[in-house]
Amino acid sequence: MFAVSGAVQASWMSRLPAILEQTHADLVRLGVAFFLLGLGTLTAMVLTGPACDRYGGKRVLVVGFAVALPALVAIGFCRSPQALAFALLAMGIGSGIWDAGMNVQGYAVESGLGKHLMSSFHGWWSVGSMTGAGLGLVAARLAIGLAPYLVVVSLLAAVLCAMSLSTFDTGAHRPETVDSPRRRPVKRLATIAVLMFCGALVEGGAGDWLAVYLSEERNQSHSSAALGYTVFVTAMATGRLVAERPHRHVGAAGVVRAGAVVAGIGIGLVVFTTKSLWAFAGAFGWGIGICWAFPAALSAAGNIATASAVAMMTAIGYCASIFGPLAIGWLAHAAGLGTALLGLLPLVGVVALLSPILASRK
Repeated sequence: MFAVSGAVQASWMSRLPAILEQTHADLVRLGVAFFLLGLGTLTAMVLTGPACDRYGGKRVLVVGFAVALPALVAIGFCRSPQALAFALLAMGIGSGIWDAGMNVQGYAVESGLGKHLMSSFHGWWSVGSMTGAGLGLVAARLAIGLAPYLVVVSLLAAVLCAMSLSTFDTGAHRPETVDSPRRRPVKRLATIAVLMFCGALVEGGAGDWLAVYLSEERNQSHSSAALGYTVFVTAMATGRLVAERPHRHVGAAGVVRAGAVVAGIGIGLVVFTTKSLWAFAGAFGWGIGICWAFPAALSAAGNIATASAVAMMTAIGYCASIFGPLAIGWLAHAAGLGTALLGLLPLVGVVALLSPILASRK
């Protein structure tokens, strides 16, 4: 499910130039459409947790598939900015349900097996995202029309979703009583939320600005800047796919703390070095260092609360991806992009300092 989700998202985002051409949308109208996409996603994420508690994860995820996949097809047939805005709103709602719901399911699986799997699930999301982007690139190179391309992607995704339904948890997860040892400790959840938000900001800072910084501030070629970003996302995916063993031997707190230190060193290398090789090494450290914070926080929230907490943490991470680029852009305009990226170092410090909250407590 994580891989298919990443592939679905990247499949249409990689065809944005074709979407713009077909809908005759300018950047302002595209911005409005993206705002509706984000609004739909965030609203759906917030509501998904209580829905999973009441109706069970399987039913909720079926609703997410039933909204997101037709919306994906609709994007391919849009001929106006207004139609695109409505299609992206529907895509946001479906994707928000899908994203939060699969995190709830992911926690249910790792809880049942008694080992950390959330990081590897998110690693598969990255693999799916790279696959979807590759499919979009091939379709664009072969001049395949937008509508038939997205129809095929939607059908393939629907088949994989249907195949996976038998493995989903069908029970509802109702909140425990006040006497339960898993009652919701608000202060601990709030601390995990702060760690989650800071980690997502550091992760998103590279996703949105790393290639721009290498190109504009370090005067590297477009291909070299793209390579730097590729190194970052590859490090993210690799780190998450191999996370289970470090979590088993060191624990979530130790892994996230050490990763934060590595990420801080990586950011420093990217900003201060003048050599491409060291910049790429910094991008790798940035990615492999921060990749564990988000999934570890999801697992920790699930350990002390119900499905609502996992879904809410997903929404908090998504909020960071919305507001982070705006904050970094504003700071970059005022003080330079390098200074703005160095502004992520205190956030890395917060992740390291708060990491003990992720330790398992029976």
